[in-house]
Amino acid sequence: MNSEIKKIVIDGRMVTRVPHGFARYVWRLADGLRLVRAESRGLPYEPVFLVNATTDLKAFETFRMLEVSSDFLNFKELVEIPKILNAERAAAYHSPTFSSLLWAPCPSLVTVHDLNHRTYGGFKERLYYSRILKRFARNAVELLTVSEFSKQEIAAWLSVPESEIEVVPNALGPELFAKPAAERLASVLSRFGLHEGKYFFCLSNPKPHKNVRFLTEAYQKARSSPALDGAELWPLALSVHGIAQPGSPGIVELGSLMDDEALCLMYGAGALVFPSLYEGFGLPPVEAASIGTPIMVSDIVPHREGLCDLHADEAIWVGPNDLSGWIEALLRVGKPGQPLAPRVDPETMKRVRMRYSVANLGRHMDRIYRRVLGI
Repeated sequence: MNSEIKKIVIDGRMVTRVPHGFARYVWRLADGLRLVRAESRGLPYEPVFLVNATTDLKAFETFRMLEVSSDFLNFKELVEIPKILNAERAAAYHSPTFSSLLWAPCPSLVTVHDLNHRTYGGFKERLYYSRILKRFARNAVELLTVSEFSKQEIAAWLSVPESEIEVVPNALGPELFAKPAAERLASVLSRFGLHEGKYFFCLSNPKPHKNVRFLTEAYQKARSSPALDGAELWPLALSVHGIAQPGSPGIVELGSLMDDEALCLMYGAGALVFPSLYEGFGLPPVEAASIGTPIMVSDIVPHREGLCDLHADEAIWVGPNDLSGWIEALLRVGKPGQPLAPRVDPETMKRVRMRYSVANLGRHMDRIYRRVLGI
C-alpha cells in the first residue's frame, strides 16, 4: 500500500463477543466501509481499527488493526491513544462513542449517541461528560450523532447550532434478515423453556433508563389480573439477570445473550417489548420491525423517529410510565385466545431495511471521512 495514503484511525475496542449498542454501531460501520471499498474498488484512505484483548476481531477482518493495552473507557486510553495516533502519523481519529481524549495529534471526529449518562448516570459518568466529553466534542472537526432527537439535545448541551451536528443513524446487519434454521430456533427456545410465538421478549439491559424493572411490575400485575379468567399469560423473557423479584412467576431471566441466541429469540417471540424511558436511537424495536416481529414499545420521541416508516396500527405504543397501559397491552397480546398482535407489513419491512442499511451507513461515513481528509 502506498505509504502516502492518509490513515483514519477508528476506535473498535468496544466490539466484544457479546456486543451492546455501541459495538453494533461500530461493527456495522466496518461492514459499511467494506461495502464501499468493494463498490469503489478501493478507498483513497486507509481505515485502521484500534482493538484490544477483548475485541472480537472478526468485526474488522480485511482491515488493518492496532492493538491497544488499555480497556475501553479506561483512563489509560487518554495517554495511550494519542501516542499511537502520533506513531501512526494518523490523518484523523474517529471515536464512534463518547470515549474521549484530552488531546490528539490529529483532527478528531466523535459520534455522541445520546446524553443518557447526564440524567441516568452516576457521579463519575456525569463528571466525565461535563469535564472530558464536552471539551472533546466541541473541539472535534466533525460532531456526529444517531438521531434528530439526540442532535437537538447535544446542540443545546454544547450551545452550538444544530447545523454543526450531522446525523448518521444506526444500521441493521444483513445477518438479521436470515431466519434461523428451524432446528436451531427450536433448540434455543427449548433451552429457555419457551414456545415459538407465545412469549414476550425484552432485549435490553438493566440500566435505569431501560425501564425493565417497571416492565416486570406491569407484567406481574397483568399476570394476576382477573381478566385472564384463569388462563396463563405468556412468559416474559428478559435478556438480563437480577431485575425481577426472585421466584417471580412467568419471568425468565436469560442473562447476556450471544448474537445468534438473541436472533432466535427475536424471530420466535410473540412480541418484542421495549419500555425505555430514554433512548438515543433504540435499535431492538427497529430490528424487530425489519423482520416482522410484533412490537410493543414506549411512546417516546426517539422510538417514533426510529420507527417513522411504520403505520400507526403496525405497533402498540404505550407511555413509558403508564402502568395501566402496559398491563392492558400485555393482556391484549399475551392472553390465550386473543387476536394476534399487530404485525409490520412486508412493504414497511422493506422500507425499514432500506433506511437503516449497512450500505447507507458506510457511504455516509465515507463521505464524512473524505471531507475531513480533504479527498
